[in-house]
Amino acid sequence: MDDRLAWNPEMELMPEEDMAKIQWKKLKNTLEHAYEKSPFYRKKFQEANLHPKDIRSFEDFSLKVPVTTKEEIREMQSKGYPLGDNMTVSMSDIVWVTASTGTTGKPTYTCCTKNDWQMWMESIKRMLWLGGLRPRDVHFHALALSTWISGISFTQAARELGATVVPVGVPTPAQRMLMLAADLNPTSIICTPSYAEHLALRVKEVLGLEPAELGIRKFLCGGEPGAGIPSVKERIEQIWNCDLRDLWGSPEMIAGDKVECHLKQGMHIVNREYCYNEICDPETKEPLELEDGATGTFIYTSLGKEAGPLLRFDVQDQVKVWTTPCECGYPGIRVTVTGRFDDMLKVKGVKIWPSTIKDIVATMTPKLTGQFKMVLSQKPISFRVEGPIRVKAEYGEKVQESELPKLKEELTQRIRNATLWAPEHIDLVPPGTIPTPEFKASYLEINE
Repeated sequence: MDDRLAWNPEMELMPEEDMAKIQWKKLKNTLEHAYEKSPFYRKKFQEANLHPKDIRSFEDFSLKVPVTTKEEIREMQSKGYPLGDNMTVSMSDIVWVTASTGTTGKPTYTCCTKNDWQMWMESIKRMLWLGGLRPRDVHFHALALSTWISGISFTQAARELGATVVPVGVPTPAQRMLMLAADLNPTSIICTPSYAEHLALRVKEVLGLEPAELGIRKFLCGGEPGAGIPSVKERIEQIWNCDLRDLWGSPEMIAGDKVECHLKQGMHIVNREYCYNEICDPETKEPLELEDGATGTFIYTSLGKEAGPLLRFDVQDQVKVWTTPCECGYPGIRVTVTGRFDDMLKVKGVKIWPSTIKDIVATMTPKLTGQFKMVLSQKPISFRVEGPIRVKAEYGEKVQESELPKLKEELTQRIRNATLWAPEHIDLVPPGTIPTPEFKASYLEINE
């Protein structure tokens, strides 16, 4: 049984045309539920001169129903926690509340009824299984815990899957994390790719071992785009002698419901009967014609969620799509997150993602360590950057000072070739100058 492709083969491997029938029935019910129980969505429908009965097809839905934005959710919840005007059930029906902290520092909440929680658990178990976790694994949880969106839910799902779970969590100091690893011999770990790199740097210092000697052979990494960047993935796999799979979720719906299979050619979507997923033009929000290589913003609608359903929620993640069937046999499209529109910078009309610079820097190891920052002179307004941008990157330990001018020129040229833009200044700094992120990487630094 451990060798089966999917946790729930009957539902996960269902052909697309059969799944579409289930999705359509649940979508109609969700529209009625939101219209009747959510003042927030009733108002949005009325402003659009729309009623659920007007939606007669998926196409109607995509073209007529307006998107929901993160800003709308924050504003709505600020008027009445935890769900504001989208409070579609009573508080006594809610069994779990989790939070994510946004740029304002004020949490945005996701709530689950008993049925919602079961849906959440099912999706995460599917993700972990397809990502390679098995009952025989000793599994380290090295993401945050407490009310963090992927904390308790991830550890409980891994236990229900049958793994031996060690819920260490961060910000547990790396020294303690590694001491526990030396004692308990984990075979699997879930963390951000930044933390995988940080932990590797500490292994020799703390234990006197090379990272691969710890025997952690399965890495599930998410929370930032790094695990989907080929050069970053390759470096982590080489350092740890591991199999690294990229995962992704949305805190407003399900923390983890997309993951790479063993072929690692994009993330499979495991939530099909719980979400209606669209890849849309980032400006018009209309669905794109999907083909291999298409890029757009990911928009989803919760199907059957009782507490605070979301309709056409714009995740603000830019994704690249694969439509060619995966040889593993798992149905549906596959996606890779290539950047967040929240992180996108517009420099003299050119769109720049920090993840692109991360990929370039990572391909230049060992000349560069992989650590870098994009330093801005002022905060962007509507993504637009005014003033010079300085890229600060660490050079490798064996690089001589006489080599720095040529290395700076090479980095500048690689950035120009990849983005059609080059930073005004590049600073190459000694290794160890830029702190390795211990949890979630931030590549922007603003010096106002």
